[in-house]
Amino acid sequence: MFYKVLDGVKIVEYGNLISAPFCAKILADLGAEVIKIEVPGLGDESRRREPFFKDIPGLERSGLFLYLNMNKLGITLNPAMPTGKKILCDLLAQADIFIENNPPKKMRKLGLSYNYVKLINPRLIMTSITPFGQTGPYKDFEGGELIATQMGGVGNISMREGDASKEPIKLPAHLFTFQAGLSASAATLGALFHQSLTGEGTQLDISEQESVIQNLNSATARFSYANQIMARTDAAGHAPFHILPCKDGYICAAFVEEAEWRRFVEVMGHPEWADNELFVNFSTRAKYWDALKPLIVEWTMQYTMEEIYRRSQEKAVPLGAVRSADQVLLDKQMAARNFFVEVNHPEIGNLTYQSIPYRFSGLQREAPAAAPLLGQDNEQIYCRRLGYTKNDLVKFKEAGVI
Repeated sequence: MFYKVLDGVKIVEYGNLISAPFCAKILADLGAEVIKIEVPGLGDESRRREPFFKDIPGLERSGLFLYLNMNKLGITLNPAMPTGKKILCDLLAQADIFIENNPPKKMRKLGLSYNYVKLINPRLIMTSITPFGQTGPYKDFEGGELIATQMGGVGNISMREGDASKEPIKLPAHLFTFQAGLSASAATLGALFHQSLTGEGTQLDISEQESVIQNLNSATARFSYANQIMARTDAAGHAPFHILPCKDGYICAAFVEEAEWRRFVEVMGHPEWADNELFVNFSTRAKYWDALKPLIVEWTMQYTMEEIYRRSQEKAVPLGAVRSADQVLLDKQMAARNFFVEVNHPEIGNLTYQSIPYRFSGLQREAPAAAPLLGQDNEQIYCRRLGYTKNDLVKFKEAGVI
């Protein structure tokens, strides 16, 4: 699904994997035209990343790529070649936004720094996403999601129940790389508004490490205010602040305020042990969690996730069921909001995707388009828009330009 609120905005994406493609996807979902540039013959690295449809690898079968690149046009191009660089510059001359997540030294080597591209198009917004930013002693360091997140401090507070001395663990999936793309899209929309008022372009310097730190919850604030370094425990000094088993799965109980705990005690029927002085507040409950946990679990194991969730909601207790992917897909709230949509891919067929997590009142949502096949729109962009002939495309392909 997408809305045409950015109809007429033209974007060139020279990105790879997640951060830049996700930034561009958010803008494509808002109706912008995104031309995605991929390496000839190989494509975006995400094409080679799991999960693959039916576990069969292939350039058109990666679920990660198919999700990140919906609603985009796709071309192949090698800007390292003089002809490829000229073509890219021709595209940038017509664009409003240029999104990329390449190492700064690679962009300098290609001669595609912001100082160069702004000569081609002074009103162009260049959104550059890198592990550590365009400046500073780390700017040319190699990096990736795991490195940026650990250097941002995540590992030191990653949850490891009961033993803060254990090694840190990686958070699930590509959480902070997606977050960097989200931060970049917000900044790009701000720059687009500025561009609409002044006609001026700019370079947006997005650091994945800084995006991690921005989303570290209270870790840096605790040290700044109280000289306290959060330990690698699951409760962070609070209890219950845990995932607990129940009759048919797990629930997540995360109580920050004392009143929430007291209401949960009422949900459990106010057992006698709840008044024990060992459990008088969140810090003592955390200290004596080994004694408290089995008492709570004895109650939770009598009920299903849904039963505990409903009882807790009635008492305004912030508790939720821990759902698996199949349960989320069938969730009645998602069905009521038409969140999941079917998209037809020319090689794979109909697939179910998550759509967009927002609605515009009074605006019609448009049906989404599947991610492009590798080089799918070469003829449309090169011939119909830039004026090259089909014979030119054959020569470009033979030379490795496209």
